[in-house]
Amino acid sequence: MPNWETLGPVKIAQADCLDALADLAPETVDAIIIDPPYCAGGFTEGGRTAAKGMGVTGFDWFQGDNMTTPGLVWLLRRVAIEAHRVLANKGSLCVFCDWRMVPMLAPALESSGLRWRNLVVWDKLVPGLGTGSFRARHELILHFLKGSSVPKYATDIGNVIAAKRVSPKRKNHPTEKPQEVLEAIIRATTPEGGTVADVFGGGGSLAEAAIHTGRRAIISEASGTHVIGTRLRIQKML
Repeated sequence: MPNWETLGPVKIAQADCLDALADLAPETVDAIIIDPPYCAGGFTEGGRTAAKGMGVTGFDWFQGDNMTTPGLVWLLRRVAIEAHRVLANKGSLCVFCDWRMVPMLAPALESSGLRWRNLVVWDKLVPGLGTGSFRARHELILHFLKGSSVPKYATDIGNVIAAKRVSPKRKNHPTEKPQEVLEAIIRATTPEGGTVADVFGGGGSLAEAAIHTGRRAIISEASGTHVIGTRLRIQKML
């Protein structure tokens, strides 16, 4: 079982995502916000398992985003089932997702008993690298809700959140998301003083966003290297 360490308002452990969720008590978390491997970047299965991690080093448990699409669907449905148990009423599961994966992931996650409530867009403001028309300038966040009541924590936040990418020089993790995006999601899905969890913790960006917004955080990450980095990040903030 995970060996949790408490650093101020943050609990952190090196653990598999499912082991971490299984160790949490029922109905104790307001929002689970995760950025799992996308299995994206290509139109064939081989292209998807090779593209996202190209030229990226430092991943301890997967290289080149090498989990297949059926594998990711299976894993995230298991995550959603555990999330349904762990989330409080009106709790949210938010999953960063590539557009190619929406048709596979959305119905699989909704079959957990959570209700697909919204599709949030992170607008990166400028197109990414590439050639031709319609260069990508956005990522998606699938929003699922537990129960029928809709939370009204931050009604000023729309389902398009504009923020620049994290500069490569400032990244603590290759796929780190901007604080502006994470803080907006936290404010929209949790009450002040509430609890957020990320079981694909990466470089600890959600922990930082939780501290900035006055929330508690539960962070787990399979990579020991990134757990150390997250610990140092939190300690520096505190």
